[in-house]
Amino acid sequence: MKKVILNLGCGKTKIPGAIGVDRVKIEGFVDVVHNLNVLPYPFRGGSVDEIHLYHVLEHFHDPIAKLEELYRILKPGGLLYVRVPHFSSMAAFTDLTHIRPFGYLSFDCLEQGHYHHFYTKVDFVVLLKEIKYLGLYPNSGIYAKHIHPNQCPQFTRPFVRMVNFLIKLSPIFFERVWCYWVGGAAEISLVMKKAR
Repeated sequence: MKKVILNLGCGKTKIPGAIGVDRVKIEGFVDVVHNLNVLPYPFRGGSVDEIHLYHVLEHFHDPIAKLEELYRILKPGGLLYVRVPHFSSMAAFTDLTHIRPFGYLSFDCLEQGHYHHFYTKVDFVVLLKEIKYLGLYPNSGIYAKHIHPNQCPQFTRPFVRMVNFLIKLSPIFFERVWCYWVGGAAEISLVMKKAR
């Protein structure tokens, strides 16, 4: 059986085999026209295997309600891929369409057993969560192939990899102490699985 994959807020990106969803019709990219700020989304509960939501959540009012809707339409075990601007990113605040930036702990309330889980009834398992210093590099998989190819001058790549390594040692220390020393991080990248 073919996997059902959604690329929400796709704009002019196309993931092969995915259903592109956006608020305006863009020929060749958008398959379903829907304002993603309006719930419910036009998909049955438990019908989707994979959702890609890249730099869209920061445009939403009430992001928890939107994440609950994504949880509703995902199948058990379904995957949610998310990228959002980190609060230290210059782009987080300079884009007039952005409602909020995010931090490393922003999505913790979506996991069962977390202290703030009482805000929602969803039960995601976070498989990957990282702060990325430069959103356009390094990337791999679907994101690099169909959303943003790796873009970074060759001579700066060792520096970017070193900063990413240091961030991973302690993302919280990075946010509290030194994120602005390096001009801020670009984004937070997550992969979450619907637990049940």
